[in-house]
Amino acid sequence: MEFIQSEKMKRSEYFNIMIYAKPGAGKTTTVKYLEGKTLMLDCDGTSKVLSGLPNITIATLDPRNPVQDMADFYGYAKTHAEEYDNVVIDNLSHYQKLWLMFNGRNTKSGQPELQHYGIFDTHLIDLISVFNNLPNTNIVYTAWENTRQIQMESGQLYNQFLPDIREKVVNHVMGIVPVVARLIRNPETGQRGFLLTENNGNFAKNQLDNREFALQEHLFQIGDVDVKA
Repeated sequence: MEFIQSEKMKRSEYFNIMIYAKPGAGKTTTVKYLEGKTLMLDCDGTSKVLSGLPNITIATLDPRNPVQDMADFYGYAKTHAEEYDNVVIDNLSHYQKLWLMFNGRNTKSGQPELQHYGIFDTHLIDLISVFNNLPNTNIVYTAWENTRQIQMESGQLYNQFLPDIREKVVNHVMGIVPVVARLIRNPETGQRGFLLTENNGNFAKNQLDNREFALQEHLFQIGDVDVKA
């Protein structure tokens, strides 16, 4: 266990970010706005939207062997960390489904059993933790969006958007990633941007700067902005 005085701590130059949205909203396209060289794991087959762009190396997850492929990708990313500025996993929602399907193949029913869900929860937390600790690397995760119902102290109910990750572990996952951003589109202008602060309808958080919203192309430009009085 290491102890350090808080006044001696420095903010990291690197970021860990989770972006989520409905399918087709532009999550994968956002990767093109990362600066430097990017290593990306394509879990859902949507990387073609990045065709022709420079400085992006894409590995494709085999849906028949997702567990070993994820382990191999981490091993490669760790070994070659000095060669890349960014590592992207696109996307965790589909990887979750592939993992459960893979582990359910050898059961009598051909479906995942109760124990597999608990094992996956632990696996996902460990997965994000080890990727977050890759040295001198920006880490970006993507996920589809889901909704959950929340009851306020007054008894009022409302629906909240959040990443499509298993309910028992989603809060933990969102807790260990400093930025959780929901991608939305303005229906009038067609412009896309990220919500970076939570409200009743959306889960979002930003522990890296004071921004509450960022245009899609500006998400990775970390830094405080002037706040009007």
